[in-house]
Amino acid sequence: MNTDQAKKLPLAQILARMGYQPVRSFKQGEELAYLSPFRSEKEPSLFVNTRKNLWNDFGDQGGTVIDFVMRHQGGTVSEALAFLEKIWKSDFKAISGIKNTEPDDRGEIELKSFQIDEIKPFSASQPSLNHFITQDRKISTAVAEAFLKEILFTNLKSGKKYFAAGFQNMAGGYEIRNPFFKSSLRGKNMSFVKGSNSNSEIAIFEGFMDFLSRLTIDGIAIPERDSLILNSASYEKQAIDFIEKNGYKTIFGFLDNDPKGEELTQNFTKVFGENFNDVRFIFEGFKDLNTFLQRNFEK
Repeated sequence: MNTDQAKKLPLAQILARMGYQPVRSFKQGEELAYLSPFRSEKEPSLFVNTRKNLWNDFGDQGGTVIDFVMRHQGGTVSEALAFLEKIWKSDFKAISGIKNTEPDDRGEIELKSFQIDEIKPFSASQPSLNHFITQDRKISTAVAEAFLKEILFTNLKSGKKYFAAGFQNMAGGYEIRNPFFKSSLRGKNMSFVKGSNSNSEIAIFEGFMDFLSRLTIDGIAIPERDSLILNSASYEKQAIDFIEKNGYKTIFGFLDNDPKGEELTQNFTKVFGENFNDVRFIFEGFKDLNTFLQRNFEK
């Protein structure tokens, strides 16, 4: 891959593959706003112009796809090109046609114009989807097949068809992920997984990738304790109500090591006191449990 080819790679999709999602969208999707990965912040200061394929961080710098990777990875142009070639090798279809949607109040794009066509076992998923989950995200095959589905869906406006990994939520819908974006179909909600043993203990995760990462690290396909996956930090109150209603005596918080995760941890601690156990020390130095898994465990 040369510099001219790299500069043509869709920057928003590169950011998605690196784990960054827009929190706001403007001008029918032409401008995307992100929380800057170069510092902690609550309001977005990094903006991507999808038409020009350029980024600008008002607290830092800006430029092309190559400039972003060099700033993020701290390497040379050659190293940036090698990095881009590596993360671009998946054969996923690029997501397009979502310019007419706006992010909902949880900071994610709600694909209201998308229709689910088919739900297939993850074991039958396309190779690129399997690679994203089991190789890029390092989730074990057994865990992926136990909890994920392959969701095939269509953009009703454009007629284009896509696929993603789906994790069922409590509304009967699916939280969906592929290297380009994350969203939900058929409604958004928390997810609950019943454990094999205890009825008095529950573990809380912000996202389902962290839940799957915990099982992968432990080498089990079914959790021993009950698990509640928020799927959005905005479900904090609903999570508290769920835990209180079901009488859990011990809560383990596997929340993110970032400002939002810290805020959630403090709020859960205020409500549940000594019954809440902050176990983020397990992946200290990493943003979340899945990042820890990717960096420390080889499949």
